[in-house]
Amino acid sequence: MDDWTKWRRTYVNGTLAVWPPVKVRRVVNQLRKQYDPISHSVCEAHITLTQPFLHPPSENDWHQLEGIIAGFEPFSIRYGPLNTFLPYPCIYYEIHPAERVLEIRRALHKTGMFNLELPHTDDFVPHMSITDGRPDIIRTKEIFEDLRGVVVGGSFQCTEIAFIVPDSDFRFGIARTLPLGV
Repeated sequence: MDDWTKWRRTYVNGTLAVWPPVKVRRVVNQLRKQYDPISHSVCEAHITLTQPFLHPPSENDWHQLEGIIAGFEPFSIRYGPLNTFLPYPCIYYEIHPAERVLEIRRALHKTGMFNLELPHTDDFVPHMSITDGRPDIIRTKEIFEDLRGVVVGGSFQCTEIAFIVPDSDFRFGIARTLPLGV
């Protein structure tokens, strides 16, 4: 089984993410489309929150998830500056406050609904990718140097968490949202 097939099987049940507002996604999507069209074709700009679900969530699972998410108040997310995971060829916006995102992630992961056996479960860094492993290391360094002084970040209010799942073409979209602080 190739890596692409294995990755798709891992994410077939979807995951939870922060889905930025249209204005933010539009800017980040343009960069993703230009510098990593393959990743862009799979998913718009987002901030991954959890590892993928082990199984499709049941209604009981949704009640439990809604209760957890409701326990967290909406908060402001700042994205930027740009950074990289080199030598892994990924360019991303830093996410602040990272600890707040990680706090929600830890609470959700305690449910047992997510695949916690995957790499970077424990050392996850909240981020919003521009490139996600597609350009080679040399090209990633060049893109990073070109963008670093030019691309600026911003902020937005996080009021909900999105359940994103792939469609038949394996393009992720929102299937359900869970409001914060209800």
